[in-house]
Amino acid sequence: MKKLTITVLLIFSLLPFSKPAVANDDIFLIINNFPYQFSEGEARPELINDRVYVPLRLVANALNCQVNWYEAVQTIVINDESYQGTPLLDNKENRLLILINGEELPLNEEMGQPFINEEGFTMVPLRAVGEGLDCEVTWQDNIVIISKKEAVNIPENNKSEEEEENAVIANMQTIMGESTLSAEQMNAFLDYMRPFLIEKAIANGTTFHEYPENIAELYITLGEKYGIRGDVAFAQALKETGYFQYGGIVEPWQNNFCGLGATGVAFTAEDELTGVDTNKVFAIEGTHGLTFVSVAVGVEAHLQHLYSYATDEDLPDGVEKVDPRFNHYSRGVAKYWSDLNGRWAVPGDGYGESIINDYWQKMADYGN
Repeated sequence: MKKLTITVLLIFSLLPFSKPAVANDDIFLIINNFPYQFSEGEARPELINDRVYVPLRLVANALNCQVNWYEAVQTIVINDESYQGTPLLDNKENRLLILINGEELPLNEEMGQPFINEEGFTMVPLRAVGEGLDCEVTWQDNIVIISKKEAVNIPENNKSEEEEENAVIANMQTIMGESTLSAEQMNAFLDYMRPFLIEKAIANGTTFHEYPENIAELYITLGEKYGIRGDVAFAQALKETGYFQYGGIVEPWQNNFCGLGATGVAFTAEDELTGVDTNKVFAIEGTHGLTFVSVAVGVEAHLQHLYSYATDEDLPDGVEKVDPRFNHYSRGVAKYWSDLNGRWAVPGDGYGESIINDYWQKMADYGN
């Protein structure tokens, strides 16, 4: 997961300025048994009215959290690595809101309010945010000790039927089979994600890329042709492309939805493709990953590559090969999505499970 930080300058107009704190250099942080090393120019903790405030960036880095700022709804979203949900951005009040793992952080005068210090850093009350992230926060002799609480193991026989069902879905979902979700459900989920992605692009200084045309319908219809679960293949595309926003070495215009041919080394003039129509599939000098002439060809290449892992059979009759890497040495080794771990992605720990739990399951849950 990429670690994201917010641009604190965006919220200058939303937060009050504080009175200067004293003796900031004398406050030390110990996080999960390690002293926190402040980098040059990084804001130090501030002690104000017996409360310790820390820069929001520190929360993200030190506690391994993902932090996003949604300016349109004046909301800071902080998620730890265990959170798999999608927070609801529904701030109808004219005030700054902090959501931690999808839940609003209750802030008041007693808990402390976020503010901007004189250097322009956004400061948040450490105890409130730390406890919201399930951490123990203690203060002793100018030392703040922050410790993540240990997770409690739930005995197997205490799991609910829903938890058992989700575990089966994550571990046993096969690549071959019928789609469970419809194109309409998938499109509805994309529509739901659109404002999140737009706000994220604004915060990161990038551009929101429109979704490829008819992308959900193509995964469902072409998936049926290959006997592949098109809805889960679509979920893999969401994972590989960051909801079709990319941001890595493959570009949106390449119609490459699964990182096919992206090895970390750009194509050169000497690279040639064999076994496919080079009017439809390209290895363009200087680019990373294959380029496909249309969205439909890109989707089909993705499905063919999945087919090559899921079975050692030939392509279905009447199908034109558009995946130049179809005949690889790992043909037929992946019955389940989890079998792609270490094969499709290297090292790829949890890769297949993430496709199901972090993407497909979110679509399945949306609207239920």
